[in-house]
Amino acid sequence: MVQEIQADNAVTAIDTLLERAVKTRASDIHIDPRDDDTMVRFRIDGVIEPIGALPARLHEEMIARLKILSGSRTDVHFMPQDGRWKANVSGEDYNVRISFMPTYYGENAVIRLLPSRAASGISFAKLGFTPEHVRIIAKTLEKPSGLVLATGPTGSGKTTTLHACLSLKAREPLSIITLEDPVEYEIPDVRQVHIRHDYGVTFASGLRAALRQDPDIIMVGEIRDSETARVAIHTALTGHLVFSTLHTNSAMEAIPRLLDMGVDHYLLASTLRLLIAQRLIRDTCRECFAGGCECCRNTGYSGRSAIVEVCEVDNHMREMIGARAPLSDIVESAHNNGFRGIEEDGAEKVDWGVTTKEEIMRVLYL
Repeated sequence: MVQEIQADNAVTAIDTLLERAVKTRASDIHIDPRDDDTMVRFRIDGVIEPIGALPARLHEEMIARLKILSGSRTDVHFMPQDGRWKANVSGEDYNVRISFMPTYYGENAVIRLLPSRAASGISFAKLGFTPEHVRIIAKTLEKPSGLVLATGPTGSGKTTTLHACLSLKAREPLSIITLEDPVEYEIPDVRQVHIRHDYGVTFASGLRAALRQDPDIIMVGEIRDSETARVAIHTALTGHLVFSTLHTNSAMEAIPRLLDMGVDHYLLASTLRLLIAQRLIRDTCRECFAGGCECCRNTGYSGRSAIVEVCEVDNHMREMIGARAPLSDIVESAHNNGFRGIEEDGAEKVDWGVTTKEEIMRVLYL
């Protein structure tokens, strides 16, 4: 039986959902209309959990209220829309993003909550990177040019990791530009560009324009196509440090993915500097240590961190990429030089009590 969420009107309902989401550390609120009520679910620590139901009579009023808050069109009901606004919830400021989608029973809404904190507050240690990972990353970021890639599926924390990289470089007197879709964290003294496909501002066109802005470092939110890949490689080749992301299962798989996108092997060998792959895992609850308590809602988990693999592209690896060596040979060579895969990092964090074996299995193999 789904518990009913008490609310007299749409304003009260929205305020209640935002406050409960912040209290439970939810990243997303799903508002889904059904035949006789509206189901509300939260994504907490990466997992969807049902929260309760709202009366059906409030649904259209809530959607209208959310559209007004987010600057979306209230007269459009049969097309997807996106919007955003700033909100203060329980004394903390948040950037709120929302997506509307027409469904069989009416428009649903998915709200994402992002704390309005500066990216300078993001540290590798808090994200779950080991001191050895941080040493390799810091060493690579001392180089004035090249390509740094963070890989993994959607929602694995890639963009947050790149912001942590930027926070290291933002302390230096450098010109930094980011191209993001959308801008998630505000970074002081960094020019952040919101990609707008409806106005022709794509990652590729934005990257070309950014090159005329005299940058030292450019962050490209994602390499999605051949054009963006080639422009990013050219940018790294001409003396700029470029950060970006790719959707691959492992760090090493970024190499054949870029080659498949039409990047010449010798250019990739010349520009690639660092490969990072990651997944987000739930941490064991510090109160009950995975036993289940009120603090973790009896799940045994509270908060998230990353399991990662970090590979510095050394001279030998560059030679192998330039010689079109098979990926299996490149991976074997990296392991012989001390590279540790994401499974090894996960096993180590199980031994440390950070998470559980079941959680590693869920994230990596299920």
